[in-house]
Amino acid sequence: MNSISPADPMEAKSGLNPPYVLRPVDGASFLLLGDQSAVFSEASQKIYALNHIAAYIWCQLEEGETLHGIRDGLVRSGVAANLADKYVSQAMRMWHKVGLLRPDWQFDHEVIPFVRSFNIHIAGFTATMRIATERLADLLTLFDHQSVPMQDGRHIIDVVEADNFIQVFHNNHGAFCCDPNELAPTLKAYITDQLVAASPPNVVVHAACLRRGGKNLLISGRPGAGKTTLSLRLAEAGFTYGGDDITLVAPDGTAAGVPFAPAIKPGAWEIVSQFRPDLDEAVIHRRPDGKRVRYVRPERIDGSYGPVGWILFIRRGRGPAKFTQLDRIEVMRRLMDGSYSPGEKMTLAMCNALKQAINGADCFELSYSDSAEARDAIIRLCDG
Repeated sequence: MNSISPADPMEAKSGLNPPYVLRPVDGASFLLLGDQSAVFSEASQKIYALNHIAAYIWCQLEEGETLHGIRDGLVRSGVAANLADKYVSQAMRMWHKVGLLRPDWQFDHEVIPFVRSFNIHIAGFTATMRIATERLADLLTLFDHQSVPMQDGRHIIDVVEADNFIQVFHNNHGAFCCDPNELAPTLKAYITDQLVAASPPNVVVHAACLRRGGKNLLISGRPGAGKTTLSLRLAEAGFTYGGDDITLVAPDGTAAGVPFAPAIKPGAWEIVSQFRPDLDEAVIHRRPDGKRVRYVRPERIDGSYGPVGWILFIRRGRGPAKFTQLDRIEVMRRLMDGSYSPGEKMTLAMCNALKQAINGADCFELSYSDSAEARDAIIRLCDG
């Protein structure tokens, strides 16, 4: 049983910054097990233990009470005002963190002035990003802050901070909450989910995308195979960067990368810093899974669609870089294994889109031990 009760008041964060409106998510409910209180989460399939103060706070939230109303209730019960603030604030942070609460806050833009506003176009997803502080803007280096013309205006993403906790709103509805060092990776994951949901008729595949001589190179591989490091090396060698994580394949077989700035994990920091010394100064972020990453932006970025010239599946091995040609059925199987779809099912139309991409590409598995040597081998392959 997980415990999410407020800790010792000396360890709790202080301060409640209105206007907060928080509600339990659907499927999260209070339980009384004998003389013990708990919350059950249907989404996570977990039981969270509550002490008596946390139980009071949760039950008041279920009744629709405001945070300040809960704080006042604690004060009336004999809790000092400063401790009541701390208990309520820390409970909100912890319950946000484990997904038990959702923000429900209608913005008053005169109360919350945004210091930075820019538009983003990422693989067909267009949104206006509004950032409340320069500190938050500095955390979002994976996005290009150069404002570009808006296309449809359907999506507005607001990023605000209260009590050192980040809240992100999508069209005035709460999207997620996180700690500051989790903002960039969590926002990337959220936008990726939006892309996948809106992807049909395109197919989303797990692959980096780079462009050489008017053709796209797709690089796929298991986690740890070095896809991001190799993508950065190729970008430094003159390839146009399209993305290091996912690629969209259109019904006609053309492909476009999703051009987020590449996320470099600690195991690759030493290697990447040899040819991108600015990595050493980059902010360290924490992904929702707890892994640390840094972001750097390649010089040439293009997320437009183009023909697929090469499909590579990379894996770590011993000895020199070596290409092994793959038959097209095997390539189809591997791409299908690494594809995403809203219904988690590959349709016939999606299969035909992959077929179009595969039929126009040279397909290989690349085994390598040194990323610089692999880069040189790929350059020779693509330059013919």
